[in-house]
Amino acid sequence: MDLLGLANYAVFMAILIGIYALLALGLNIQWGFTGLFNAGIAGFFAVGAYASAILTSLPATGRLGGYELPLVVGWLASMVAAGLIAWPIGKICLRFRSDYLAIATIGIAEIIRLVIRTEDWLTGGVRGVNGIPRPFGDLDYMP
Repeated sequence: MDLLGLANYAVFMAILIGIYALLALGLNIQWGFTGLFNAGIAGFFAVGAYASAILTSLPATGRLGGYELPLVVGWLASMVAAGLIAWPIGKICLRFRSDYLAIATIGIAEIIRLVIRTEDWLTGGVRGVNGIPRPFGDLDYMP
């Protein structure tokens, strides 16, 4: 087994675990502490992911993006984009309780999902965004 390949895989898994741990913490704050089920968190996660991908990806024809900004800028922009989308929706939907909040946030998540799938100029549609750089992508993957 190649030691460098194993280290690169460990870095990849640590980053993936960190991303999903942050998602789980956000859901735990909303559902675990307050008892309010918010399915819209998946939609806001998608908005942040696409914002980061659009800003940091390689140039491509047929879609917005290709700015090749550093990953840290993409991560900060993803937080801002998700927050800007979530703020007005949260102001409206948090007046609801129990089942009504769940239904409203599922609707919001579905709207975001459909916009992502149908707007080819923005997200690449069902093909998505290609050429997203990996964190620590400068590391050699071949010995």
